[in-house]
Order: sequence, then structure tokens, then C-alpha cells
Amino acid sequence: MYNVKPVTFTNKAGLKLFGILHVPEKAHAKNIAIILLSPGVKMRVAPHRLYLNMANNLVEQGYFVFRFDFYALGDSEGNLKEYWLSDVYNNVLRGQYKNDTIMALDWIEKEYGLAKFIVGGLCGGALTGLLTARDDKRIVGLLALGIPAVLESNQTNRVKNITKGQLKSLREGYFRNTKNIKSWIRLLTLKSDFHVIFRSLWNLISNINIKTKKSRVTDKNYENYGDNINPLFAPALFSVLETSRRVLFVFSGADRLYWEFDEKFAVPYQNKLSKYKKLYEVYIIENANHIFSNKVWKEEMLEVSRNWLNKYFN
Repeated sequence: MYNVKPVTFTNKAGLKLFGILHVPEKAHAKNIAIILLSPGVKMRVAPHRLYLNMANNLVEQGYFVFRFDFYALGDSEGNLKEYWLSDVYNNVLRGQYKNDTIMALDWIEKEYGLAKFIVGGLCGGALTGLLTARDDKRIVGLLALGIPAVLESNQTNRVKNITKGQLKSLREGYFRNTKNIKSWIRLLTLKSDFHVIFRSLWNLISNINIKTKKSRVTDKNYENYGDNINPLFAPALFSVLETSRRVLFVFSGADRLYWEFDEKFAVPYQNKLSKYKKLYEVYIIENANHIFSNKVWKEEMLEVSRNWLNKYFN
């Protein structure tokens, strides 16, 4: 049996943060803790209780598992200053909660004597983990579920930063819907998004390589490539890999974040990434949505995560 303990600690601003620590049975406990970091504006439970399921599963493998609310989220103290939700997301993607994460590591190390950590979680939580790992060498691994490589946008124009993979998927959906009377009604009543339809068809006709031409993308100009790229992503990831720390990327097959990661990061940086192919893994769960809401998707994600953890951190 394992124990579940409510936890409070303060961040650098003196705000009280609340969390839950899952403590493994002493006889089977490993000397490592997994920190599941809040995704976006979601609290420590995560969508569809994803983190609770992960914590209950991983603590049985002998890992300490900690999930907590960043300041201004969930039960923790503080207030968000941003007006737009996209600005909140962007600040998360720029490392707004990195210091809270470091304070969580400090607390666990002080209370339980653990000095090795695996950080990560879903979406913005994974990115927070990556940016923290760049600066904190106590972190030996990153478990990244649907990590975003790009920044959010306030713009309502869906096609501005759309990737080739997204266009292909949308185009296939349009062709399937030609047999659907409701789709024709939506089209004829001008309720369809004609910008996206035109862009996807034009891409097919003219074979335009939208924002992903290798001739235009190199390591040197990467930060200027694509106006929604997160300029912190590549330096942080290579900082982790260059210090021989391991990374597992798990993506959902139906999630735009995989296409963005692949086309705007993995392809442009394929030569540099090849040097670290033994340190990172990319796994795709076919047809899954961003939050792994289906039980089958969730179980597959958990199995992949467990196998990776037990292989390298047992």
C-alpha cells in the first residue's frame, strides 16, 4: 500500500502552494520522484483526472509522485494578471512556473532526501518541466505528453501557422464529408471556414511546402523561422540532451502539437538531433486526442511511460 499526503509549501513570492504527494511503500520505494506539472490553467488533477490516474499507477511502481498547483491556479494562492487566456498560455510556455517547480524540488529534497527527479506532464506542464530541467541538474529525465513547440496566438486566422500535416488531415476530412448532407448544408449556408478549405486544397494543387522547406530552415536561422515558434524550446531541449539526460515524448495522433513538433522542430533539426538519438524517444498514440480521454489511449500512454521509466530509472 502507498500513502497519499496533502502538502503545502511557499514559493519565492511567499505564496502558499498546495499539492498531493503519493508516497510508495517503503520496502519498494525508489530514490527518485516524479513531478507532474499542471497543464496550462488546469490544476493538479489534470483533464479527466489524468494526473490522478498516472500518480496512482506510478506510485505502485515504487516512485514518489508529486502533483501540485502553481500559484494562481487550483487551490494555491495568487492571482493571474493576464487578461487573455492565450497570454496566460504564452507566459506558461515562457517559463512562468519554473520557479514554483524548483521550489517543489527543494521541498521534496528537504523532506525526503531525494535528489533525483523526473519532471513533466501534459502540454504546458511538459514545457515547464523542460525549461526547469535546462536550469536544474537534479532533473534526470523529462516525461513530455503532448509538449508544445510553438507559442499561442491571439489571432483568429486559423491558417496563419497551420502545418502541412494539419492541412493533409483537414483535406482528408473534407473529402470524406462530401458524402455528408450536413456538410453540404454548412458549406452552402456559408458557415464553413473557407480560408482553411482553400488553403488545404491549394496546398494539394500547387504542392506548396508551407513554412517547412528544408532549404529555408537551418539551425542558424531556426529562431526566426515561423512566427509562432517558441524560441526557448530548442535551446532548452538541447541543453538537456547535451548533459546526457533522457527525454520521452508521447504525442497523440490526432493532436496538432505532434505535427508542429515534427515539422517546425524535428525536421529542421534532424541533423543535430541525430547525435542524441539514444537519449530521446518519440511515441505516437494513434487517433488519440490531446488529453488521452479514452481509456484505451490512457492505458497505452501509461504503459509506454512505465516501460521508459523502468528501463532507465529503475
